[in-house]
Amino acid sequence: MKMLITFPVRIHWALAVLMTIGVIHTAETHAAHPDAKQPVIVNIDAFQYQPDIIKIQRGQSIIFMNRDDVPHTVTPGKNARFISSGLIKGGEQHEVKFESTGIQDYSCDFHPSMQGQVQVQ
Repeated sequence: MKMLITFPVRIHWALAVLMTIGVIHTAETHAAHPDAKQPVIVNIDAFQYQPDIIKIQRGQSIIFMNRDDVPHTVTPGKNARFISSGLIKGGEQHEVKFESTGIQDYSCDFHPSMQGQVQVQ
């Protein structure tokens, strides 16, 4: 026996599919745009800033967490508009709030190959 799908059942099925796609899209969009009030974590690990390039909103903070056993710094480059972290010992962290928009480069005083960039929108 063939089963026929009636018009109202088709509408319910289509709405269910559209609602599911909408929920998934909303979750992905929210994850891609973090709340500007929440600080973002940048790990210092294996002599690297991770991630080394990050986008944030004006007024948002970054917490630099040193997971290495040696000290590091977060020192602003020529185009940056924030104050140097000073020495961040292994296991310690330092928070920087970014009030100016634009691209701001930084590096470690002790390990010049360690470089990162904050893109403040």
